Amino acid sequence: MDEATIIEALNGLATSTLHEVMDKRNTLWSSIRPLWRPLRLCGPAFTVQGRPGDNLAAHWALTVAPAGSVLVITTEGDTQCAGWGEITTVAALARGLRGLLTDGVVRDTEACRRRGFPIFSQGVSIKGTTKAYLGALNVPIVCAGALVRPGDYIVADEDGVVVVPREQAESVIQKARQKEAKEAEIMEHLQAGALTVDELGLRSKLP
Repeated sequence: MDEATIIEALNGLATSTLHEVMDKRNTLWSSIRPLWRPLRLCGPAFTVQGRPGDNLAAHWALTVAPAGSVLVITTEGDTQCAGWGEITTVAALARGLRGLLTDGVVRDTEACRRRGFPIFSQGVSIKGTTKAYLGALNVPIVCAGALVRPGDYIVADEDGVVVVPREQAESVIQKARQKEAKEAEIMEHLQAGALTVDELGLRSKLP
């Protein structure tokens, strides 16, 4: 598959399904939530290593990140200072970026929502940041408990966020489609009156 086909396929799959077929790994903290609903985000990661209370690295990334990227910014889980707001959103849209994933917090929420730029973060804070730490770009980072390498695929929806390793994308898509087909069959049986414990092979676990 080419990248456009991979992104389209991943964007059509639920994060919960992707999580399951990746052995329940590659999932970010459950505290990472969409800034508004409904919201989905899917694309290749452009990674940013920042630090708490400083967003110079984010501004640097906005000068070099290629169109079509998802900015993935770690501020080491800082939930006090907002390293993203309307100014950075406008710049990201002008560069053709797909969205933002951060383990930090953001502000200017109404403006960001109005402009339609997808954002997944730990929340909102009014506090501003310094601009002193250059950080590092396009390097492997740990964001919200998950390893994210440049080019890995980020898939985010209202249930959560998963990272699909680039080299595993096609096999993950295949496994996820097979799981969806199997679950659709199970749900048909449930609607016809079957019991979940039988359909899911749980009967032997009951007294």
